[in-house]
Amino acid sequence: MKPALACTGNTAPVHQELDFNFGRRTTLRKKTSRFRYLISGWSWHRLALSAALLTLAFVGGCNSKPANEARLRISMIPTTDPSKALRDNQPLLAYWQKQTGETPELTIPTSYAAVVEALVNNKVDIAYLGGFTYVQASARAGVKPLVQRTIDQQFHSVFITQTDSKVHSLADLHGHFVFGDVNSTSGHLMPLYYMEQEKVDPEVIKNASFSGAHDATALAVANGKAEAGAMDEQVYNKMIANGQLKPGAVRVFYTTPPFFDYVWVANKNLDPKVASAFADSMKALSADNPEQKALLDLLNVKGYVVANDADYEKLREAAKSAGLLH
Repeated sequence: MKPALACTGNTAPVHQELDFNFGRRTTLRKKTSRFRYLISGWSWHRLALSAALLTLAFVGGCNSKPANEARLRISMIPTTDPSKALRDNQPLLAYWQKQTGETPELTIPTSYAAVVEALVNNKVDIAYLGGFTYVQASARAGVKPLVQRTIDQQFHSVFITQTDSKVHSLADLHGHFVFGDVNSTSGHLMPLYYMEQEKVDPEVIKNASFSGAHDATALAVANGKAEAGAMDEQVYNKMIANGQLKPGAVRVFYTTPPFFDYVWVANKNLDPKVASAFADSMKALSADNPEQKALLDLLNVKGYVVANDADYEKLREAAKSAGLLH
């Protein structure tokens, strides 16, 4: 006899149908009393219900995790291709688990807004946000800033165009312009702020498109799909260094003044001890340790420092001025 259910690793349980015969004996020739018939029918229904409950219990046992397993739900905004970023950041998981004692689960969605919504709905414990998404999440979800890279305290956006373009300043912008994600600090908010400050043609801003990510912006300009675009300075440098952008494909024609940007934050409902353990793990990363240096290189950072909410007032003002924060 084959078992009714079987589990195969993490796959869905394999069901074998159970044939319950609910045929009712109503023939008087067999002299079955109505009372006996009701009892018989009730017994069959009890058997069916019991089997169904056992099935549910078995399915739950196959798929559930140990009740005492501590999970740390971590999410990052998709500054570059989400699938690639998820693969690249896997080495961080073992480090986080060792330092915090929690089992990390990393997600990188396809939009910045999705991370903010996850924080608002208490679906994420720790998140890596840009400056703009931080002020949004701070206002809507009360998140707590933890740590940031030293470079995030003096961050820049760069404006790029093709090498042979006639664009050499913001005033020269007249064609198709491309931003990154609508909720990006260095790919939209701060570039927009400085474009308005420099009185760039309003039609350029009105007709601009959004690529969704910094690397996509760079490739759109390099491939001639846009006259110019704005992006994260560090992503630009990394794409030049690793060959994603061919030498001479694009050039920087304007760099913004510095501003505060990326930051790791904690959900307001997260145990403060766990939040502190995570922050301490990031601050403890040292280039003197070969394994940790690999993580620092992956994160494109020399070290982490404590982040402070007050440092984001300029971004709040810029967002409100642009009508992007209420």
